[in-house]
Amino acid sequence: MQTKLAAVLARDVALGGRRPDVTAVCAQLGISRATYYKYRSRFQAEGIDGLMPRSRRPRHSPARLSAASEDAVVQAHKDLDSEGWDNGAISIRTRLVAEAGEDSAPVPSLRSIHRILHRRGLVEPQPAKRTRASYRRFEYPATDDCWQIDAFEHTLADGHTVVVIEVLDDHSRFLVASLAWPSEDGAGAWTAVAGAISAYGQPRMLLSDNSLAFSGARRHRRVQFETNLHALGIKPITSRPYKPTTCGKEERHHQTCQRWLRRQPLADSLHTLQAQLDRYRHLYNTTRPHQGIGMATPAARRETGRRPLPAATDLAEPADTHLTVTEHTVTARGQIRLHGTGIGLGSQWAGTRITTFRSGNHVLAFHRDDLVRELTIDPTRSFQPTGQPRGGRRRTRHADTIR
Repeated sequence: MQTKLAAVLARDVALGGRRPDVTAVCAQLGISRATYYKYRSRFQAEGIDGLMPRSRRPRHSPARLSAASEDAVVQAHKDLDSEGWDNGAISIRTRLVAEAGEDSAPVPSLRSIHRILHRRGLVEPQPAKRTRASYRRFEYPATDDCWQIDAFEHTLADGHTVVVIEVLDDHSRFLVASLAWPSEDGAGAWTAVAGAISAYGQPRMLLSDNSLAFSGARRHRRVQFETNLHALGIKPITSRPYKPTTCGKEERHHQTCQRWLRRQPLADSLHTLQAQLDRYRHLYNTTRPHQGIGMATPAARRETGRRPLPAATDLAEPADTHLTVTEHTVTARGQIRLHGTGIGLGSQWAGTRITTFRSGNHVLAFHRDDLVRELTIDPTRSFQPTGQPRGGRRRTRHADTIR
């Protein structure tokens, strides 16, 4: 347009100042009469340079954030990245709000923070990205209604690949277990779940994918891990094949954990990796606000999401269903002692570590993921024999191996 307008104005000057048909010229160029006269005045004053595009940026922007505020946003972005946490606008604003003092400047809005990151070249806009509001979200209504279990691979400093088995509460996003293990198998899955039950109690259901470490339902069989869950009264459920969104909370959490681990020194052993995971689990559960639960911490959401206890009544006391988990070392005679009661397991288990789950008088004894014995304690007897006949061929002794 500027080229054609320059030609018209130059012709106007060449004609000795005789004005052309302005209406016709504006119709031909697709501009208004005001625009024509504006550029005509510039052309007469500055020549062809007056027709070049000019910035419309205002000379003063009183509402613009100060350079110090922008620098604080950029510094928070760098700090979160170096610590291994998500460093988007929501995470940055949360940190700035937590660090703001009484005399500090107001914290920028989310949109302002995003514009600063875009202007500094720290993020790339994604206009075609699907909005969060378009997803159908689902969560169980209370804490411990359902846990999710899954694993991801991690590489040690020597190049050896191990796995991290995680167990996450669906309602609160509370990470109840994070276990470093040699490979994804049923023994590791049971170790993670048993430890979580010991610390936090048992869930009603456990959701997993269709890995053989967790479930054999799609292969028309029951793996040992499922057998153990059924013995405790926990219902195992699985996602549909090729539908990872069913376990989406656990899948998304893998990204958060892996990002944090990438910012840590490479672990040289499972023991070192487990120490890192223990530290991460504490930070994740207690110090980091979670965007999926209203910016509360998982620990706070776990407490507020508990089901209320039933009101006290004058009826008879209900049966004791509280679950207690304890560790024992089997004696040379093949026995353990649980709350003052001796329980026989067999001499083949002498010296091994046994985990017991007791609910009322019902007891389950496990050696790793193997169910050694299930019994109902007879309160009239101080010792619960195995019920096996005496004598016969001696059974092969089991031994604990270090993983």
